[in-house]
Amino acid sequence: MAVPFLDLKAQYLQIKNEVKPEIEDVLETCYYVLGPKVKNFEEKFAELCGVKHCVALSSGTAAVHGMIWATELPAGSGIITPPNTFTATAEGIVLAGHVPVFVDADPVTWNLSAEKTEEFLKSCSSTGKPIDPKTGVEIKGIVAVDLYGQAANYQALEEIARRYGLYLYEDAAQSHDGSRFGRKTGSFGDVASFSFYPGKNMGAYGEGGAITTDNDEIAARMRTLRDHGSQEKYFYNFIGHNYRMSAFQGAVLGVKTKHIHTWNSNRIKVAERYRSLMSELPVELPVTAENTRHVFHLFALHTPKRDKLREFLAARQIGAGLHYPEPLHTQKAYRYLGYSSGDFPVCEKNAKQNITLPMFPELTEKQQDEVVSAVEEFFRKG
Repeated sequence: MAVPFLDLKAQYLQIKNEVKPEIEDVLETCYYVLGPKVKNFEEKFAELCGVKHCVALSSGTAAVHGMIWATELPAGSGIITPPNTFTATAEGIVLAGHVPVFVDADPVTWNLSAEKTEEFLKSCSSTGKPIDPKTGVEIKGIVAVDLYGQAANYQALEEIARRYGLYLYEDAAQSHDGSRFGRKTGSFGDVASFSFYPGKNMGAYGEGGAITTDNDEIAARMRTLRDHGSQEKYFYNFIGHNYRMSAFQGAVLGVKTKHIHTWNSNRIKVAERYRSLMSELPVELPVTAENTRHVFHLFALHTPKRDKLREFLAARQIGAGLHYPEPLHTQKAYRYLGYSSGDFPVCEKNAKQNITLPMFPELTEKQQDEVVSAVEEFFRKG
């Protein structure tokens, strides 16, 4: 039996009777950009995240760029982030005029290591300011990533950021409706970014993104940035961007906001069943940190036999992914930063050994049994 990596149609069939009238309303009102559908979504999503502001944007990349730009750091500042992430994280730092400074991940959660961040900042603060010895830039911020759907160690990272006077940014592209110690993702640090790419836990029917924050000034700057630097039509405060969300995406996301908690609860049940069924296999299974609602955007195994396992699953028409197959510090686009293979061993292990199995709220037990049976067969054959 073939098992898809992701089944967007299954989710659409559940909510099409809610989505279609919303889409038709956009067509009837002809309010296609921003407008009441986007405003309604912003209000609902801010409430979901437990913050004052949500600013809806055109993509997750726009959100990463925008949240960093909106904090108005000095040009060319260094911003710490892990290299085992999608390029948009580091790309957003560069687009905002700054320099990615990579720090290794935690070997259990695969998120940015608070301990290694602290060690790095101590090692480069001999002058009283944290200066990156490789690039010579002064560190001004930290972008943590909620990889695979699990919130980073924000309790520790917020304390580190406070002591060193740094901005803390949350890349929550994979963790909609997650939480850690009772706080929702999207509420950590100074500002957070989200992606609503279709494959995300809460995906639009196209591109979409948002920032969330309790900071009034950051929210106001972001609302102006997304509309060409304009607060009043045809009058411009600064050079901005066209990062406005389509009303169609606002309409879809307004519906999905009502369902995301239930969908994530289903993902957690799927993940728990995977872990139970594969507990005796020679693989590293995902670990959920204490007091964390890990929403399993992805279910990532780690094994040195990753490539052969992926080929084995593909031959049986079982979808599997690699998230991500090469860390950013060894990729061509970031070679100018001067990093080398071996600089970040945890992130490099993550890249070489991760394989992500089918994971979506509608995954049936029969489909899951098929996946697990194939993985068991692979290791049984050696």
